[in-house]
Amino acid sequence: MTALVGFIATMLCLTSMFCIVKLIARYRSGETLIPQVPGSPVPWDGMVVVSLFVLFLVCQGVCVAAAQQMLLVGDQASQVVANRSSTTAGTVIGSEGSDKLGYLLIANAVAMLVFTCVAALILRVRGASWEDLGFRDPKPREGLRLACVTWVIIVPPLLALAAFLDQFVEPYSHPIIDFLQADKSAWSIGLVIGAAVVAAPIAEEFFFRRILQGWLEIKYGDWAVVVSALCFGLAHLGDGLGWIPLIGFGLAAGYLARRRGALLPSIVLHALFNGLSVMLLVVSELA
Repeated sequence: MTALVGFIATMLCLTSMFCIVKLIARYRSGETLIPQVPGSPVPWDGMVVVSLFVLFLVCQGVCVAAAQQMLLVGDQASQVVANRSSTTAGTVIGSEGSDKLGYLLIANAVAMLVFTCVAALILRVRGASWEDLGFRDPKPREGLRLACVTWVIIVPPLLALAAFLDQFVEPYSHPIIDFLQADKSAWSIGLVIGAAVVAAPIAEEFFFRRILQGWLEIKYGDWAVVVSALCFGLAHLGDGLGWIPLIGFGLAAGYLARRRGALLPSIVLHALFNGLSVMLLVVSELA
């Protein structure tokens, strides 16, 4: 198993290096790295962006509060059972931390998906089209291909940077790591995949690469990619220094969204990136 992982990692690194050399050659020859798909400026302003950010905080607060209420009810029920059986009490105490993290993970995923639906509905009511929202790609197959190629290019350097920071500067921490350390069941792994590979890519790409970056592009053009990438990284403060490589990821995802005018490539890129991270985490925890 270790030999197979090492072989795959080596091939991925070599492919990434080859693609980077090709990109540099194309850039130096004056070729366009990704053709620009024509599109219209988004029809919302900075006040709408701020309002939708507040909406996201409200969605998260409501969902977390609901999860905590469910935990409270569950704790009360568990306490009743624990009073009847000391053996059961030990089991409840051992699983309490895992249950709490699981509920909060579900709450966060639900909050992100609810925010995406409600924000899209609000913008549609205000006159935005599906193209404005980034949900319609004129060439989806081309978008998928670009997402996969971009993933191959950025994964080795970004994971190497993350590993260096984790090993020599500050250890990386994240609730998902704590959750899988406490519970390695198939249900827990599926829950992590749903939150990190499905909910997070959809919601985060919609907000950072379309709502925020779409508005910034009107004012700053290509520099909007840099600003949205910085905001994306800083939004992940508190997980060690993981926010630093996430700025690099944000640059790649933002460039894709900027050139394509659609979210499909960046969502797929985000899902692939998180999917690999979850797979490496699961393998390390189960080893």
